[in-house]
Amino acid sequence: MAQDRKAAAGKRSIDRIDRRILQLLQSDARIPNTDLAKKVNLSSSPCLRRVSLLTDAGYVRMFKAVLDPIRLGFTVRAFLSIKRSRESDQREVSGKIAAVPEVIACHVVSGEYDLLAEVVARDMQHYAEITLETISKIDGVYDLRSSFSIRAIKTDGDLPIGDLES
Repeated sequence: MAQDRKAAAGKRSIDRIDRRILQLLQSDARIPNTDLAKKVNLSSSPCLRRVSLLTDAGYVRMFKAVLDPIRLGFTVRAFLSIKRSRESDQREVSGKIAAVPEVIACHVVSGEYDLLAEVVARDMQHYAEITLETISKIDGVYDLRSSFSIRAIKTDGDLPIGDLES
């Protein structure tokens, strides 16, 4: 029965109320259901059901706290452009890179490089350890180049879902 509900939810299209719920959850995932329901003009039960259906359908991947890296001592933020050897398996290499705890994002990209990884470190010595002792030693990593963030302007942007059509 639960599997049927998830299958049906996955095929569900979203309406204006769903988009508003997603916008509100995106800006504050801790909003109490009663407050969320008021803001979208629903009673609590139907609102909670919609949130559950949106989550089951995969529109909401997870609820997560966004932490401040500077306050936690991560003063270096860098972007690694990574080339892999052609005989290496892209999924295997990217999986090993993504498994490094200091890698907070990793993308397969087009262009000169194969992967782009965002890395945080406590300081330059820690960054050197991550890149020279860990990432560069992953089988299949052929070359890597670093670009350092001088100052973060926007790191937790919301998806522009209010502009989506039903």
